[in-house]
Amino acid sequence: MNGTLNKHLAEIDRTATERINRLIKVMTEQDNTNEQLKKTNQLLWVSLMNNYKHTAEEIVYNDIIFS
Repeated sequence: MNGTLNKHLAEIDRTATERINRLIKVMTEQDNTNEQLKKTNQLLWVSLMNNYKHTAEEIVYNDIIFS
């Protein structure tokens, strides 16, 4: 009613995106998924990165959006 919905949604989106990126970075560091793996086994690298992304999104969506 007072015009703050778009600001609130933008802040939620920014926060969610930052947390997703941070979680993906942590997961790649824990599993030692790096550019060398990308060069030697692209399919495995893509599979792992997709898994990290979906896992991070699920965590963040449950914490921020669905709670």
